Amino acid sequence: MSVPVPPPLEVFLDFDGTLVEPNVAIVLISEFAEDGPRVAKEVDEELHAGRITLRQAWEREAALLSARRIPEMIEFVRREIPLRDGAHELLALLRRYRVPTTIVSGGLDFYIAPVLARESIDLPFMSDTAVPDPRGYLRVVHPHGHPTCHLCGICKAQVVRPPGPASQRTSIFIGDGSTDKYAAEVADIVFARRRLADLCTVQHIPFFRFEAFHPVTERLGRWMEGGEPLPPPRRAGLVDSPCPVSWNTAHPG
Repeated sequence: MSVPVPPPLEVFLDFDGTLVEPNVAIVLISEFAEDGPRVAKEVDEELHAGRITLRQAWEREAALLSARRIPEMIEFVRREIPLRDGAHELLALLRRYRVPTTIVSGGLDFYIAPVLARESIDLPFMSDTAVPDPRGYLRVVHPHGHPTCHLCGICKAQVVRPPGPASQRTSIFIGDGSTDKYAAEVADIVFARRRLADLCTVQHIPFFRFEAFHPVTERLGRWMEGGEPLPPPRRAGLVDSPCPVSWNTAHPG
């Protein structure tokens, strides 16, 4: 009896609200900024309504966080921020089949790294970075931003669909928020929850819904271990997207 050959896959995994249960940025603003709960709610609503960009959201929020309190915030996330149920089982499956997996986050490096270390998750991650400003508060820089488009902090679409020859691997994006929408536009396969699932529905982007990670692991296992075929290839990218990566993907060449 022949053993199924796993298809070549590559996984891109969001952090806030996906790998971990809460949006850590909102939690930290609520806990460590003056009038934090009101500001976090207001900025979150404006961001997801499209009235401000992710960069503008971070500019407003980070300016309220004191750089000297970073050790407190790190200890807080180590103690209080849980992984999503089923995360270790999903990562174990990907590790067993040596599937390249990258965490891509619009969050900040100083709180992502401690959670990964606590859970012994040895995966590369790409995120925005916090540095002190002259007043002693935080300023966010975007080492993985798009060179000309400033809609997002990290350009998740460009990470999932980098310039140059097309990858021979099937790209899988797993996310939860409206800031994940451009990555979902260009990924081959999408797993989505919450706002991202709603956006995929509106944009007619095929996706698999999840809450805990167990159905994600089960479906990936059927593709990698059970010989079930991958979904048929789709034409990624949207012709009317404001994201240049998405638009160019929909208009190759």
